[in-house]
Amino acid sequence: MTIKSFDDLDITDPIMFGLVFSNKHIAQPFIEHLLGIKIDHLETPIPEAVLSYDAEHKGVRYDVFARETDEKGETIRSFDLEMQMVDTKELPQRARYYQSICDGVALSKGDFYTSLKEQYIIFLCPIDIFGRGYPIYHFENRAREDTSVTLNDLTYKNYYIFTKYKEFSNPVVRAYMKYFATKNADINETKTINDQVSFYKDDTLIRSKYMTYEFDIYQSRQEGRAEGKAEEKLEMVDAMLAKTKLTDQEISSVSGIPQDEIAKRRTQHQK
Repeated sequence: MTIKSFDDLDITDPIMFGLVFSNKHIAQPFIEHLLGIKIDHLETPIPEAVLSYDAEHKGVRYDVFARETDEKGETIRSFDLEMQMVDTKELPQRARYYQSICDGVALSKGDFYTSLKEQYIIFLCPIDIFGRGYPIYHFENRAREDTSVTLNDLTYKNYYIFTKYKEFSNPVVRAYMKYFATKNADINETKTINDQVSFYKDDTLIRSKYMTYEFDIYQSRQEGRAEGKAEEKLEMVDAMLAKTKLTDQEISSVSGIPQDEIAKRRTQHQK
């Protein structure tokens, strides 16, 4: 993964997407137009939200997670928005796991299954990962014997291929998708998004946080490379122990691995 400079970030970068769509005045109309629904009250969306229902299960990091709630604060529907620029070959499985984690969190307090609410996983992609040429793919569980029979488990997975923006029938959704594909803002909704991107680029605090993020990524990569080189050296030591009659001192001088470590590995080889 190439880390962009802060000035080069745009709405299709997950960090910028998360920042911009954590604003309710941007996320709510976007979700409403995409799904053709009306949201009464959307809680402030959470960028890079991490959910996990216990310490033993892998948590997930959502680009943007939002909930529609009633007057009592109870969840009516939940929405996960994902800007996915790369086909990682496991997006359907990821969507499945994202929904399972969200369900696990919802039931972690001992609620009944009937308390599970509508849940939408929304992927925004430039690539048609299904290869059938559609601009949108809507998935829900149906009976094979009669596709008019739905499971009614209230889970929905939608994939929007924004590079096919010309094929979207809804003009507002088409404009959103066009903005993601071309960065051209044609309507008020996308102009608002574009203005928010510019706002964050001028925010020195956000810039500083991103620079810290860049450094952390660079450092982790360097550490990963160092670990990889160390592993390669140990593999070379093992090979020399197994296939040569070199002394520990000679192997150490060639590999750079300390003699005491080589002695330990020689003992392990002799067992």
